[in-house]
Parts: sequence; structure tokens; C-alpha cells
Amino acid sequence: MISSIDAFNQPNNHGSSSKCRKYKSVLKKVRQVNEAMPQDLNTPLEGPKLSRDPYETPLSPNQPLLIGTSRFTEETISNINFRPSGWLSEEEINLLKNVLLLREKAIAFCQEERGVLRNSYGKHNKTPVIPHIPH
Repeated sequence: MISSIDAFNQPNNHGSSSKCRKYKSVLKKVRQVNEAMPQDLNTPLEGPKLSRDPYETPLSPNQPLLIGTSRFTEETISNINFRPSGWLSEEEINLLKNVLLLREKAIAFCQEERGVLRNSYGKHNKTPVIPHIPH
């Protein structure tokens, strides 16, 4: 059995048996400011520009089932839980699958597919911080 002192002196992942290392130096430590955010610091997000007016051209409830793409495959479709059993009809499930296929870039199924919001939606948020003062 390893005591807590022995576990502290065990070799780390780098092969050396040094004591525990600091995660971050004190000079790099920052703390958030507990104050009201300045109003002009972060602009509100804008709504996306729609490619069509959804009220003028609604989707047809009887959509043909689209064939999967390189990003939205049968395997990824089968991994999505669309509903509890009997909650949606087959036509509603097909409509939902078609909407997901049309907007496939809005969903990421792996880390490589992730992205960031376009700058047209809003700028990156800034959080004011203060420097760390050791006690």
C-alpha cells in the first residue's frame, strides 16, 4: 500500500520524481472583476440572416428523405435520439431529418467539425480581469 507521502513522491508522467508542480505561476493568474460589466464592452448578438422567409415559404410536411452526406451519414443519423417512442410520427421525423440535412453545418458530430460563430453574429466576448495580488 502506498502512503499519501509516497504517492506525493511518485514519478510524474514526464519520468522525473519531482514534487508536484504548479499549474500556473502567480504572475499569470487573473481574477474576474466583481463589478457591473461596462455597457460598451460586449455588443449583443445579431440574429442570422435567413436565406428565405420561413412564413412565406414553409417547408412541405411531405419531404422526400434526403440521402446522407459526407458529414451527415446514416451512422450519425442513427445516433440521434429524436424522441421517446411514439412522440413524433414518421413524417415528422423525416421532416426533422431533412431540416438537419439542409443545415448540416450547424451541428458537429466530432471535435474536427466544431467551429466558431461568424463575426456577423457578434464579436468575441471580453471579460475584464484584475491582476493577482499575492496575500
